[in-house]
Amino acid sequence: MNRKGPVRIASTNITENIIKILFREGFIENVRKHRKGNKNYFVLTLRHKRNRKGSYLANVNLKRISRPGLRSFRIIKKLAK
Repeated sequence: MNRKGPVRIASTNITENIIKILFREGFIENVRKHRKGNKNYFVLTLRHKRNRKGSYLANVNLKRISRPGLRSFRIIKKLAK
């Protein structure tokens, strides 16, 4: 996992809502909103380690199911909740 410092992301309503969720879940350590000229953006500090032992990488199991070369469609009633 790349240990990046601050990350700059363009400010939109969608990114703002996603950042709020990630911050609440503890994946983001700090969030600042900046304005440069007429553009707004967020500066995020990612949290690489938990307060407890271990990193997030061991506890987060992400798998990309659908990608551009292989589309996978599911019936909504059969998706896990």
